Amino acid sequence: MRKAGMVLALGALLLMACQRGAASPPTPAPATPVPVGLTTGIPAPDLELERLDGGTVRLRDLRGKVVLLNFWASWCVPCREEMPLLAAIYRDYHAQGLEILGVNLTSQDDFGEVRKFVEEFDLPFPILLDPNGRAERDYRIFGVPTTVFITREGIVHRVKVGILKGREDVEQTIRPLLGLR
Repeated sequence: MRKAGMVLALGALLLMACQRGAASPPTPAPATPVPVGLTTGIPAPDLELERLDGGTVRLRDLRGKVVLLNFWASWCVPCREEMPLLAAIYRDYHAQGLEILGVNLTSQDDFGEVRKFVEEFDLPFPILLDPNGRAERDYRIFGVPTTVFITREGIVHRVKVGILKGREDVEQTIRPLLGLR
């Protein structure tokens, strides 16, 4: 009889343990993923940012031009590597309707370093400051450099995260947008 009582007691403990597991709270569902990166084929988010040299630039005012937005920071080594290419592309294609805007992630950068960077590379295109990170958020920037190619109609044509692969890579994108062969 003692054995039967022990078996019953163990069975009861086992049953309680199983029931306790069933009553425990459910495992939370995974968080909804946050979209990263900008989708091509959609209207480019409008931006209005102060220029390093004064004044304001509004993207909507550049309709009719092909726009290349380059998001960068002075501490970014790949950004340093691609700036001479961007300066050359701007000098060669600006007259054909290309506008390059260098958008500095000012919320993550030092203003003095930004000025030094621009002077060091003698950048001929406008440098825009994003001190509160709004453009960075609107364009879903998750790494620098990031370059966004925008059509004359204001549509995102291509997004390149990371360093541009060279002059040919950029020209293969901008020449058709500019109507050049």
